[in-house]
Amino acid sequence: MAVTWLRGLLARVDAVSQAHSTTPVPPEQQVAGYRIALVCIAIAFTLTGLYTGSELALALGLKLGIRATVLGSIILAVMSVPAAMVGAQTRLSTYMVVLHVFGRTGSRFVNLVLALVLLGWYAVTAELFGRTCYLTVGGYFPSLALPQWIYTVACSAIVVATTIYGFRAIERLSLAVAPLLVVLTGFVAWRALQHAPWSQLMSVPGTQVDLGRGISAVIGGLVVNVVLMPDITRYARSTFDCALISITGNGIGGGAALILAMLPALAFGEQDPMKYMIVLGLTGIAFTTLVLSTWSINVVNLYSTGLVTSTALRKLSYGRIVIGCGVVGTVVAVIGIADSLIDFLVLLGLIVPPVAAVYLTDFFLFGRRDYAGVHEVAPSDTTNVSGVLGCTAGTIIGITTYFSHHSLTGIPTIEAFVSASLVYGLLEKLRALGKRDRGWQPLA
Repeated sequence: MAVTWLRGLLARVDAVSQAHSTTPVPPEQQVAGYRIALVCIAIAFTLTGLYTGSELALALGLKLGIRATVLGSIILAVMSVPAAMVGAQTRLSTYMVVLHVFGRTGSRFVNLVLALVLLGWYAVTAELFGRTCYLTVGGYFPSLALPQWIYTVACSAIVVATTIYGFRAIERLSLAVAPLLVVLTGFVAWRALQHAPWSQLMSVPGTQVDLGRGISAVIGGLVVNVVLMPDITRYARSTFDCALISITGNGIGGGAALILAMLPALAFGEQDPMKYMIVLGLTGIAFTTLVLSTWSINVVNLYSTGLVTSTALRKLSYGRIVIGCGVVGTVVAVIGIADSLIDFLVLLGLIVPPVAAVYLTDFFLFGRRDYAGVHEVAPSDTTNVSGVLGCTAGTIIGITTYFSHHSLTGIPTIEAFVSASLVYGLLEKLRALGKRDRGWQPLA
């Protein structure tokens, strides 16, 4: 009986995964840019975003925190525009773009890295989800409070089950709940300013004043969205839409979410959003909004993790991968990954941008924009060694500059991005020269 149920469960997940298209988006499915921009803004206002803003404020202080947020948001917007244009011009998903650039085997390496990143996001969100439930139950029914890890496991189990049985419904729920969280965040920030004036908040000192680290954390918080921009901008209609989506979504939207989250954190001296919302008497509405939004966003996280992982581990079915990722993510959440949220975001800001650097260099510098048939025929190169080496070099250089404190720009993320692009471009030029010397047709 149990075996039959498990087989049916896995079959259901596999059926959901087949809805993921690997073909160009047809013209009739394109939508207005402002609609996609609203989705990107909604993505920025999440529980993890509130926590990130709180940690930045307490670590840097409001003045330096705002500076880090503004600079980080500008960098994100600048990186996001060309990534968005790749999606709008090819009409293909990020997976197909990576497949075209890195080759069949090389793309598995890149997708495995992205899968680990997405799994980390799932774990962070799962822990924060469980913590929110733990704090709320403890506030209403102190005698019934259970250890926090039990809430984390229970919430993660609900997310796994929803991914299997109700992904489409929860995806629509996320779009419906997101505006509520935006309004709630703005209202709480307004109440915080009533409690403590702006001048008072600006005078609060930080505990770990490091502007470069703060900027890297801001970038790390949304850089995955930048790399995966083709997934949503393949539905965009024009280059103008790409700029609109990037500037308002990853730029203004992401920055506004962090700054609004900083105000109540400093006003009430609380890192946890649920704690200061309880102080404001918003327990019921805050709990409902945070739970629904976090539940829905983590279903999307797990769904995306499963899709990306399945491209790297082709011998495993999608259903088994989703369940396995859910279990692993839950274990990491119970261990306490969210306690090192800023460190996690800084790490993302160093290992993810090189992926975008390589495919953007390939698309814009070398002009390899003919993606026709990439969804039908496997690339002739099984691995683009130059691309893999470029990503690896960019990550190593970024991490080295961060820990050695010898960054040329003061922002290690920029070193990681630029280094990956330069290494990839140099290796591709050398490869083209080698083929020319042998009488072969150069690649670029």
